[in-house]
Amino acid sequence: MKKALLQACAVCVGATGAYAGGLDRSGQGVNILFEEGNVVQLRLGYADPDVSGSQNGVPSGNVANSFFSPGLAYKHSFNDRLDFAVIYDEPFGADVSYPSAYPLSQNPLAIAGGRNNDVLRAEADVDAITALLRYKFDGGFSAIGGIRGQRADASVAVPAAAGYSFDPGAEVDFGYVVGVAWERPEIAARVSLVYNSKITHNFSGNETFNLAPPPVPVPLVSVPSETEVETPQSVNLDFQTGVAPKTLVFGSIRWVDWPQTVLAPTNYVAITGSNLVDYEEDTFTYTLGVGYQFSEAFSGAVSVGYEPSTDALVSNLGPTDGFWSLGLGGTYSFEQAQISGGIRYTDIGDATTTTGGQFSGNSAWSVGLQLTYALN
Repeated sequence: MKKALLQACAVCVGATGAYAGGLDRSGQGVNILFEEGNVVQLRLGYADPDVSGSQNGVPSGNVANSFFSPGLAYKHSFNDRLDFAVIYDEPFGADVSYPSAYPLSQNPLAIAGGRNNDVLRAEADVDAITALLRYKFDGGFSAIGGIRGQRADASVAVPAAAGYSFDPGAEVDFGYVVGVAWERPEIAARVSLVYNSKITHNFSGNETFNLAPPPVPVPLVSVPSETEVETPQSVNLDFQTGVAPKTLVFGSIRWVDWPQTVLAPTNYVAITGSNLVDYEEDTFTYTLGVGYQFSEAFSGAVSVGYEPSTDALVSNLGPTDGFWSLGLGGTYSFEQAQISGGIRYTDIGDATTTTGGQFSGNSAWSVGLQLTYALN
């Protein structure tokens, strides 16, 4: 199979920005390790979700803001056995905000001199740099291992919980990646299984909230707070094989252990009796597609994606439950470069929040560009 065909399949799935689990952005792929020789790769994805619902008859409008997903990677072959890659991506993220009229944006304890004019919102930015080694054994087998450094930053406001907000500082912590792969290049067959460890962040910041008003009104207070948050462990199973001349079938299964991710700041739990963010169920995300090489220079691919709904109650800060998607991608090759583009439509599953909000009829459009350049 030509490089253009493989690139078209990759961008069809990965360069358009994921919406799995509501927070999954990059998919934590390591496919650059399987590129030939020395290469550099640049990705830019853009997603425009439309997620709306209502609570107590009050509409939310679109609560999910659009976002960009950049990526940069470099791969170097030391010899026929040993490869190295470094990858920058944004594995997880959130950008949700509600209107001021929404019930959870209303502060029941707002008083003179102590009003929090914020709205229900959550922003989370997670950046990661992953350094990987791949060693090739005889028989097409190889081992993968590496270290991931991850920076996490977040900000949350829940005015309905006594004007609550939490603004922890950014934290950098580390995890690891291990995996195995098998290849048979003559038929473009490959299977890889990669495990991404959880990463624990210890946030220190200020929790801000109203005290219940006594006879003399008490304004907002800001209390230093520390809390631990884990980004979840995950497993990626990727596969591909040639099935006919110029035709490739590919797919993936991604498992994410979302119940590991719990945000439970001390004062928020004391005010509400519940966690700020948690998940009841893990998720499995499935992708299946086919690519075709139309010419020496151009290849195209189509893929479908599916994440089953869990039917569990979800957080208002991530009001989605499962999805299905359809993606198209294409790659044009010339000399040492491949330029790829993709577009994907995602039908986002209906969800019920822990406070009784109903979200339905939602979707997202995503586009992506990728440039891969061979250095040798």
